[in-house]
Order: sequence, then C-alpha cells, then structure tokens
Amino acid sequence: MKQMLFMALTSFLGIAGSFVISPLWGIAVYYMYAVLRPQFIWEWVEAMGIMLQDVQWSFSVAVSTLIATALWRAGLLYPLGAIRQPWYGNPRYTRSHYLFLAFVFWISITYFTAIKQQPAEQPFIEYIKIFVMFICATQILRTTHDLWVIYYVILGCAVYAAYEINYFYFVDNFMYLQQRGYGGLDNNGGALVVAMAVPMAYFAWEANRRWFRWGFLLVIPLLVHALMLSFSRGGMLALGATALPVLLRSRHKMLLLAVYLVLGVFVAATAGKELQERFMSIGSEEKDDSAKSRLTTWAIAIRMANERPFFGFGIRNSNLFTYAYGADIEGRSIHSQYLQTAADSGWVGLGLYVMVLSSSFVGLWSVRRFLCKYRDPETTAVRSMAAGLECALILFCTGAVFLSLEHFEMPYIVLLLSIQLHAITRMVEARYASPATPAVQVVTVQANPNPVAAVAR
Repeated sequence: MKQMLFMALTSFLGIAGSFVISPLWGIAVYYMYAVLRPQFIWEWVEAMGIMLQDVQWSFSVAVSTLIATALWRAGLLYPLGAIRQPWYGNPRYTRSHYLFLAFVFWISITYFTAIKQQPAEQPFIEYIKIFVMFICATQILRTTHDLWVIYYVILGCAVYAAYEINYFYFVDNFMYLQQRGYGGLDNNGGALVVAMAVPMAYFAWEANRRWFRWGFLLVIPLLVHALMLSFSRGGMLALGATALPVLLRSRHKMLLLAVYLVLGVFVAATAGKELQERFMSIGSEEKDDSAKSRLTTWAIAIRMANERPFFGFGIRNSNLFTYAYGADIEGRSIHSQYLQTAADSGWVGLGLYVMVLSSSFVGLWSVRRFLCKYRDPETTAVRSMAAGLECALILFCTGAVFLSLEHFEMPYIVLLLSIQLHAITRMVEARYASPATPAVQVVTVQANPNPVAAVAR
C-alpha cells in the first residue's frame, strides 16, 4: 500500500508541479521512474483492486511535462519557479545537441528501412520515449541547480536499487539481479545502474561541505556489493577501469586511495569462490563459452555492418539473423553496444553515436578548463559535478564494449546532464569572458542580473 501511495504522490507532484512550479518537477519524476523502475520492482503491489504496474505512471507524467514545457516556452504558461530566465540567458544548443539530433534522425530512419519492421516496432517506441524526453529536458534544464536536482534524483534511485538487491540477498537469500534482472533489464543492466552511481556518489561527496556529505561515501560499499551480486563481469570490469579516471579527477587523492584500499579489502572479504572464478575467467576463451560467443557475434556484427553500411539491418533486427551468420543459437544478441548499433543502424549510426559521446567528453573538458581558474565553493562543486558525470560516462562506455543496452535510460540521462552543463557554461563564459570578472562564480545562481551581488550573498 505504501508503494502505491508513493507512486500516487510523486505522480501528482510531477503532473501538478510541472504546471504550477516548473516542468523541472515533471522531468525529475519521470527520470526517477526511468531509473527506479517501480512498476517492475513493485509489481506485486495492489490497492483497491488495482495493480501498480497496470497504471501508466510514467506516461501521465511525461505527457504533462511535455504539455507544460510547450506552453511555458510558447509564453502561454508562467510556472512560479520558471518565470525568470537565468541571468546569462537560456542555454543555446551546442555541437553535442545537434549531433544527438542527427543520431535521433538516423535511428528513426533505420526503423523504416528495417528488414523486418514488426520486431523493430517496440524497440523503436522505447527509443522514441528516450529521445522525446531528452529533447524536452534540454528546454527545461537551464541552470546548474536544475542539473543537481536530476543528478541527485538518479543517484538516489540507484542507491535504492542497490538497497533492494542487498535486502533480497541478506534477508531472503535471493540473488535478485542474477535471477530476475532489475526492472526489465537483465543482470548487466542492473549492474551498470549501480556501477555508474559509484563515481557519482564519490563526487557528490566532494561537491558538498555539510555533514551529510559523508552519506555519499557510506553508500559506495552498498553499491559495490550490489554490483558483485549481479555477477556481471562487464559491470565489474567497467568499474575497475574507471578507478583511474576517478583518481585523476579527485581533489582528495590520498583519501581516495584509502577508500580504494578499504573497498579492495571489502571486495576480497565478501567475494565468494564462484564470483572470483567468474571474474577471473574474463579473457579466457578455453574456460569461458561466453567469451567465445562474444567474439563470434562481434565478427558477425562487423560482417553485417559491412554488408549494409548505411542503414544496417534495422533496429533490433540483427539478432534475427545472427544464427544464419554462424551464431551458436537462434536470436543470439551481439554483446556490444557499439557493434549492435553498427549492425542495426549501419556504420553511419555507430559513427553518430560515437560522435555524440566524444563531443560530450570534449564539452566536459571545456567546462573544467573554464572553471579551473576559480576557487569559490560553488564553482568547485560544479567541477565535481562535471567529474562525476564524466567518470559515469567513462564507466558506461567501457561496459558498452561488452554489453548491449541500447534502451538503457541512465546513460542517456548522464549524457543529457553533461551536454546541458557544457551549454550553461558556454553561456556564462560568453557573458563574462574576462578572467578579472568574478561573475563566473555564480554559475549556480538561478537568475540574477547583478553577478557580483549574487556572489556576495
């Protein structure tokens, strides 16, 4: 019952808040549902004869957010919290925005050029949901305050997911991710949810100065243990590969090394024999049939992309033909986000996908370059946000080499925050380009025409 009340309350806040306060409320609730996936994890909840999963929670919030955003940007609606624009103006689209729109356009084309359109229909609908809300959010997220709201929302949802996974393990002795996946995702998808939250939690600790900041460090073992319970080697490898970028971006390197030591001892103490053997089998083709299967499907994907380099076989069509190309079983998926994209949407689709990711990294580098000249607490916090987003993206990009999760919302949300942060920073830089002007220190201020006064308050 309490889960149903939670859903009803958050839906009301998302719908009503979009019209009365700001569409930010709607986009925050929508992305909370996208990461938390409550309709799956609480599918057993029933109230007054209504099952929780039978109500279209996300759809209702999404439609309300889209309508409120359209009316607001057209000047027909004046939400209380979004009337005044930021002092530096509304962020303009950057190179990354336009590359993303080109990727959206190409993915959409490959639905209509698919060899078999019916199997592509549902994946295409999932893509549309991601793309439409992404584009809508670019009109809503105009300040770093807005970005922090979404950052903390998705981090909190990932921590709750880790709690659920650990709860089932310790209380019910049930390996939730391994046996059920998470909210419609397989164990690899659930693993990346909690893994991407690890660097985000660490840099949230760096960004804050109040006592509750230590809570962000305390949840990291919870996240790591949930990742271990997933038995996802791709997720564990991705987290390990991200340890160095996190260290390079950290402002507290000695403390982080101590954290690494504690986590190393924690992992060694809690990893059972089965987990150790599974992780150590990475790269051992003789011992690991999964590794052989991956190499085979990767080669198949390259052949497919070479045969249809522009449009590919169509969205989620490649796995319909992998057996004919030499896969071991019917319907074998290509376990690589990049090669799956190439096989489904051609080398052009993969090229655009890589360009979007690359451009976002370049944008985050530009953010750090601009902000590194300033040492005030607010600017330092924004640099920590940039580091958290960058390392979360690095983790996903590493895991995507071994995993195929094209409809996985969380990396798109992190990508959105990265692109918007760059757009906001560009507006600030353009408005106050002189290093002698302390105005950049108010990058987190919602709206103030007098930046010097804003710094003082």
